[in-house]
Amino acid sequence: MAFSNSNTKKITILLFITIWSGAVFWAGWQSPNIIGGPFSAVEDEVISAKFYPLDKFVISVPGDDYPHYLLLEMAFKSRSKNVETTIKQADPVIRNSLMKMFSKKHFNELNDAQQFESLQKEAHLLLTNVLAENEFSIELDDVLFTRMVIQ
Repeated sequence: MAFSNSNTKKITILLFITIWSGAVFWAGWQSPNIIGGPFSAVEDEVISAKFYPLDKFVISVPGDDYPHYLLLEMAFKSRSKNVETTIKQADPVIRNSLMKMFSKKHFNELNDAQQFESLQKEAHLLLTNVLAENEFSIELDDVLFTRMVIQ
């Protein structure tokens, strides 16, 4: 029995539709691997905070009977990329602003452990403003006092 011309056309069309459907399904399934780009999963880069210690410095602090001395070591916490070079460039304004801030504080105020956190917040606000005023483009997440000795 010979196939008629219409049966051959039907089988050819059916075969073509089957192969076409399989190819479309496979291309859709593999498109992220084939095309990439906007179809591939992209994870946001998480920039972790780093800590940048400053050199220690000594500040004269007024007291009731005589002046006292404050030894201060601190570090900056930041996610900005150019923090290390910016700190080196801004070192004079950072030190100057901190010396002004602490020299206005009384010995009893600095010697009170209850004031420690408020001093850190005050230093953070002060340094954020000073860096912005002097056009240094870093963001300080936190200012940490790593060592504070008052004599």
